[in-house]
Amino acid sequence: MQDHIRDLLNRFQYSEQLKESAVSRILFGGEDPSQVMADLDIHNSYTLRNWVLLYKQKIQTGLITLPALKKAQTQDITDLKQRIEELEYALNQANLLILALNTMIEVAENELNVPIRKKSGRSGAPPKRS
Repeated sequence: MQDHIRDLLNRFQYSEQLKESAVSRILFGGEDPSQVMADLDIHNSYTLRNWVLLYKQKIQTGLITLPALKKAQTQDITDLKQRIEELEYALNQANLLILALNTMIEVAENELNVPIRKKSGRSGAPPKRS
């Protein structure tokens, strides 16, 4: 019985490479999710949707960068316009993340007296060799 349960659990565990391939084919290749599921032997559409959502969240937080366009996509004006929108959105998200991180650093330094950034000036510079 335990072997049967272990087999079932292993059957529905997917490698990170497979997950990334599936998501990339959908988000950046424009492929139909049902075709990707059939090709990669993914059994649950909810699982695939979840991977796509998690990947999008990682892109929004700057944990993942957008891949380069394929040569065929650079010839299609619709793909290029969509890419511009994606890049503008990613840039906006990155700027918000930078602002939030800088604010956190400033609060830590000014209000909590936690030195984080190196201070410029001669006192922190290494001594000159003669």
